Amino acid sequence: MALGARAQQQIASVAVSPKITAKPLTFNPDKVKGLSADLLRGHHGHYADQVKRLNAIHEELTKLDFANAEPAKLAELKREELATHNATVLHELYFDGIGEAPIPPSGLLAQAMARDYGSMDRWKAEFAASGRSLASGTGWVIMAYSARDKRISTFVASDDSMTPASALPLLAMDMSEHAYGADYGKETAKYVDAFMAAIKWTNAERLYREAMRV
Repeated sequence: MALGARAQQQIASVAVSPKITAKPLTFNPDKVKGLSADLLRGHHGHYADQVKRLNAIHEELTKLDFANAEPAKLAELKREELATHNATVLHELYFDGIGEAPIPPSGLLAQAMARDYGSMDRWKAEFAASGRSLASGTGWVIMAYSARDKRISTFVASDDSMTPASALPLLAMDMSEHAYGADYGKETAKYVDAFMAAIKWTNAERLYREAMRV
C-alpha cells in the first residue's frame, strides 16, 4: 500500500545522516622531515573543519524539503557538498601518504608504476612537475588508478570541485597555500620536494590492491 504524502513527510523528517569523524594523524608530526609540526597540525585542523562543514551540509540536506526547496539554494548546497566531500577525502589521502620515514612502493603497486610510467624516476618527475605547475596557491596533484583505462595516471585538479571520473585516487598532494605557506611562503618548489621526500606508500598500496580485487 502506497504511503500518503503526510506519512512520507513524517518519515523524511526523522531521517538521520551519519556523522563523519575526522581521522587522526597516523604519524608523529614532530618527526617528519621538511614539514614542520606546526604546519602539519594546522593543516590537519583545516581538514577537521572541512569534516565539520560536511556534516553540517549533510544535516541541512536531511532536513530539506526537496519538493519545495528553492532551486538556487539547493544548487549552491549540492555544489558545496561536492567540493567539501572531495576536500575531505583528498586531505585524508594526503595525510595517509606522509610518514616519519619514507617508505618506497613495493609489490603490485611498484609493478604497475613501472608498467605505466616506465620507471619510478619518470613518475617522480611528472608528479613533482605537476605540483610546481600549481604555484598559484590552490589545487591538487592526484595519482589515481583508472578503472576505465586500466592504468595509473597523474591528474591535476585546480580546486576541490574536480576529481578524475572513473578513477580511484591513491595519493594526493595538496597545493593550496595552507599546506605549505607557514614553512615555505611562495617557494612552492621547495614544498613539493619536501612532500616527495616524505611519501609513505603503504596506504596507496592498500588502495591499489583493493582496486585490483574489484
